[in-house]
Amino acid sequence: MRFPGKILPLSAIIAALSNPVFAEIEPASIAVGEMDLVPTMNLQVGYDDNILSANTNEISSMVTVLSPSVQLIAEQGLNAYRMSYTLSKGIFENSSDDNYLDHNLALDAHLEFNSRNKLDLRAEYNRGHETRGTGLSANGGLANAVTEPLEYDTRSVSFNYQFGGDDATGRIEFYGERLDREYNNFRNITEGRDNQELIAGGIFYYRIAPKTSLLFEARNKDVDYDLATVTLDNNTWRYFIGATWESTAKTTGTVKIGHFDKDFDSNTRKDDDGASWEAAVKWSPKTYSIVELSTGQEDKESNGTGNFINAETVAVNWNHGWNDFISTDLGISHSTETYEGDANNREDKVKSYSAGFNYDMRRWLSLGLSYTYNDTSSNVTGVSFDKNVIFLTVDASL
Repeated sequence: MRFPGKILPLSAIIAALSNPVFAEIEPASIAVGEMDLVPTMNLQVGYDDNILSANTNEISSMVTVLSPSVQLIAEQGLNAYRMSYTLSKGIFENSSDDNYLDHNLALDAHLEFNSRNKLDLRAEYNRGHETRGTGLSANGGLANAVTEPLEYDTRSVSFNYQFGGDDATGRIEFYGERLDREYNNFRNITEGRDNQELIAGGIFYYRIAPKTSLLFEARNKDVDYDLATVTLDNNTWRYFIGATWESTAKTTGTVKIGHFDKDFDSNTRKDDDGASWEAAVKWSPKTYSIVELSTGQEDKESNGTGNFINAETVAVNWNHGWNDFISTDLGISHSTETYEGDANNREDKVKSYSAGFNYDMRRWLSLGLSYTYNDTSSNVTGVSFDKNVIFLTVDASL
């Protein structure tokens, strides 16, 4: 049984790899008729010495994040269905204005019509937030006008369809996602950032060895802003060639290289194009030791500066299991973010270093301790900052 995930941007994948990834608990379920109910609880308690990611006048605080979640799972032959809900409450001891309450509700379906036809579906509603000093409030002076987290709603539907068996010489996948984003507060700042994103693409795999395939991919992303006066509407095509492999010389991975072409609807914005790449490689010298490398180029939507953000990122993470109960993580990532079209030619260097320790006390209980150091330097005054974050994490289930 497997469930589809969102079509995540590369930055989200790299962010996950550059932070400690603790071993997962193995939760038990409660039978509810023909379905299984799986409740879990995540608690994080820690310290952040710069909660606003500020250049000056930093605010430090103890931070507590409580995230209960529940899944309802049903299976019918090879088909599987899941409904999940997660609530996340964040509390800042020294800055109650930054407290938040997030909600996430998702519906998943995995359908196998036969060995050659598989379809994954997902619908998701997320009521989330942008921490002050990030996202739209990450531009120095703008952060002073935002007195609490920016709140937003996102609604998305996505699919992934695979035609062709896993061992077939040729296999093709089609995928797509529609995401609607709407901010709820500070509308004088956020109104112009409400938008819809539409992603569609296809990948053709050609098997050249039992565990190795060449791939050819085309992907389109269209972004349409709600406010007619906003001139950031754009369309981006990406074309890749590459390869994917499994269990070859203790490695698995996917490497893509190609080209992107970004066009703005408005003549006041400059179109752009250039090289693009995505790579994720996992090396396991031992079954209990895994090194993961990710790198890529992507274009992020403007947060108010320039036409868009051209981000080039590389991240490495090493997870090592010392025995059946104890594991550690070490991670490092580096990103160069160029604000294309900015009059000041802004360029940020974003570095992150992390270390984590995990102790699986029981099947249903895991403890973790993580430390992350983030350093952002910029050629624009007032944007550079650094921060240290340490968290104790408890994962529990039935």
